[in-house]
Amino acid sequence: MQNLQQLQQKREEILSEIKEIEKDTEGTDIILDALKSQRWYFFKNKKTVLFDKNSGLLWANLNYFPYGIKQRNGSYKQYSWPNIKDKKYEEKIKEVIAKFDFNGVTGFRMPDLYELWNIFKDGTNSIPFFKLLNRLDNYWYFMHQNKPYTKDFDSGSSRATDYLRDVDYHSAYIFPCSSYLIDGLDYQNEVINKRNSIYTEKERLQHLLDIFVKHQLQPMFDDKKATQAYNKIYIEKANLKKELQALESEIQKLQEEQKRLEELAAKEKETLSSTFDYNFLLSKYNIEEIGSSMIQYYEAVQSWINELLQKINDYEKQKEKVILDFNTISLKLSKKYENNSNLTEQENDLLQQRQAFFEKNLSLGMHSVKSKLLAVKKQADDLEQRIDQIDEGQNSIKELALLEKEERVHFAFLAENTAKIIKNALRKIEFFEKQHQFVLHAIEIWESWTEDYKILKTTYKEDLKNSCKEDDVEEEIWSKWYEDWRKLRFAIEEKIQPAIERGLKSEITVSSSKKENVAERLIAVLEDYKNNIDKFYLETRKGIYQKYVFQSGGELQEKFEAEGILYGFASTLQSELQNIIFDCKNAEDRIFILNWANSLLDISIDEILAFVADNDLQAISQEILTEFASLKQKNYDIYLADAKAYAEEKAKREKEYNSLVFKMRKDLMKQK
Repeated sequence: MQNLQQLQQKREEILSEIKEIEKDTEGTDIILDALKSQRWYFFKNKKTVLFDKNSGLLWANLNYFPYGIKQRNGSYKQYSWPNIKDKKYEEKIKEVIAKFDFNGVTGFRMPDLYELWNIFKDGTNSIPFFKLLNRLDNYWYFMHQNKPYTKDFDSGSSRATDYLRDVDYHSAYIFPCSSYLIDGLDYQNEVINKRNSIYTEKERLQHLLDIFVKHQLQPMFDDKKATQAYNKIYIEKANLKKELQALESEIQKLQEEQKRLEELAAKEKETLSSTFDYNFLLSKYNIEEIGSSMIQYYEAVQSWINELLQKINDYEKQKEKVILDFNTISLKLSKKYENNSNLTEQENDLLQQRQAFFEKNLSLGMHSVKSKLLAVKKQADDLEQRIDQIDEGQNSIKELALLEKEERVHFAFLAENTAKIIKNALRKIEFFEKQHQFVLHAIEIWESWTEDYKILKTTYKEDLKNSCKEDDVEEEIWSKWYEDWRKLRFAIEEKIQPAIERGLKSEITVSSSKKENVAERLIAVLEDYKNNIDKFYLETRKGIYQKYVFQSGGELQEKFEAEGILYGFASTLQSELQNIIFDCKNAEDRIFILNWANSLLDISIDEILAFVADNDLQAISQEILTEFASLKQKNYDIYLADAKAYAEEKAKREKEYNSLVFKMRKDLMKQK
């Protein structure tokens, strides 16, 4: 195969030849002059046809076409089909024409009367077959008024329609024609009509030349110089262009191959990444041969794993700092969780699972990846060792046959799977590297929220207890408040891990320019909600109790007022979440946030319904209770495409909640 440099040199030579041909303006003038004076044209590459410039029609070359029935002496006898009707004659003539090969030219048919008449009676540049055509008693088939006829054009008639003969009575020759070259063209106006002032004579001749060139014809001019010029400009040049095109294609293939080899060489040196293309490594292996040879199989697996391990080592050196940073962070997470005696079993389980989640997802070392790869390599090593052991025995043929029948994963699939293992690990490292601040913040959240929940179970509980003791609030009463507080805080605590998990999965795209991670924003509004809850139970809850303690039915009014305030906190949470929801570009992320928060938004509704049921409050009408319960059925999903509609629905629900709570309290007052 010629090298790229040789092909490029040859291309330059061909381009030079083409330029030389294009410089020859004199050749075109010679061709146009020849076209001006010549009427009839044979074509070197279409030898079975003859072209008439005056009409634009192609006629059969009678040197080749069987215009009659050929006799043994080489002469032709006129066609004759006695005892058949006119239409049958037409079909027979069509059959003769259809059987002949016109070198790819189509549309040949019987001429009409005037098409034949014009070539017989036009004395200018007589048709090459003039003697044959005008011989006395030579009849020719043609169509006239949709009917086949015959006529002897040397009969002395002065009009085309004189002496027409029915085909039933005369045998005749066939001289077919075709308008193949001029179909769809205004040939007479563009080429022949000298009185058409739109085109100059040279332009009309150029139109004719364009027809020849378009159909790749090689006309034989009476002027040999014109034929030579035409061949040079329109045949040799076209062939040079074809050769150039083939050459360009070959050069492009070689350039692409050269580029591919350069890319492969670059990829050999390329360090790993989550977008790393493992196929180029695989391209060095003959998959088909490996699949048919046990020895090539284990050797390929060993080679493949060794190559991946080397790339992992190089990667770890490059990413040493980021891996070390995150592994240092994960050290505090690796400490075994110890149950806290102040927490319930459910609470300890939540905190333990959360720590395990952080430990698993924030460890960035490649140790586990290497272990998986080495396990694969060990299986290949074991296979090699088994073959060696069989070779030392006396029954190797049978044992090798049994070994060969054992099922093993296809090498290409094994390679793809090991690449997937590496890519998943690298994806996490790259994400953490990009989201370094978020990961650090996630660790802070884990530590601070875990510690804060323990404070709830100790310090905050003692603070509530001491505050109530000062005003002689019974333990039975404040203990119920604390349990409500704890349950609400536990429900809040359950939201931490899902938010962090979503943040670690992938970055949520937003419309605004806020730099803060969406998961961080969720935790921030959740913390505001938590602080409002804590402040309510430490500073406000006792005051509501004292407001109604001496009123008849005060316990019921107290509960409704407390839950109303808590519902207000949930509404504030929802308003803050609304800004985040509609900042997210993807509907999937909006739905995630809504589902993530839904259970918190319904807590006050659930609490009141449970309270009413536990206290068997008959004074509250069933209609009001049904309406109140239906608030839980409000579905915000359908408003996630429109922030305004979402806000309106939220405000409507808040108004309905307050209205129904007021009606409940009013019913209780009536009972009193």
